[in-house]
Amino acid sequence: MKSSNCHEIAVFILNHDGQVLLQKRSSTKKHYPNMWALCTGHVEEGESARVAAIRELEEELGVHVKSYDLYSFMDGKFDSDTTWFFFIKCNFLVDEFVIQKEELSEVKWFSIDSLIDMIKNHDKTIVYQENKLDLFLALKEFVKHGVLSEYIV
Repeated sequence: MKSSNCHEIAVFILNHDGQVLLQKRSSTKKHYPNMWALCTGHVEEGESARVAAIRELEEELGVHVKSYDLYSFMDGKFDSDTTWFFFIKCNFLVDEFVIQKEELSEVKWFSIDSLIDMIKNHDKTIVYQENKLDLFLALKEFVKHGVLSEYIV
């Protein structure tokens, strides 16, 4: 998918325990400073959503993945932008990520249930609001029913 159809990407980074990695946005960010979010980014002109996701993972977290390690999860229009969601498996410990200090201050593994609770309780430390709740509920069902088990080892 080229940038004319896709403006943003987001990546669910999952470990073998079914936890999701969130990154805390830097205090200097214009949008959502000091808030927890997925690995996200804009698709550059002429770039596919998949290539943008791979680039953002490398730039922000020091995670090097091949195209075949990145799985499409869903896409849709959220807010004013079209976002393409992916997931990857990654069993790094928190201190193994090489974070881009201009973008992030830290990373942390969260259970899917705790993220859902944060969204439902309107937690001010997470970027996502109830309009994104279905994404996390779908991810929970995928993990619960073993749909992602072949990818998360």
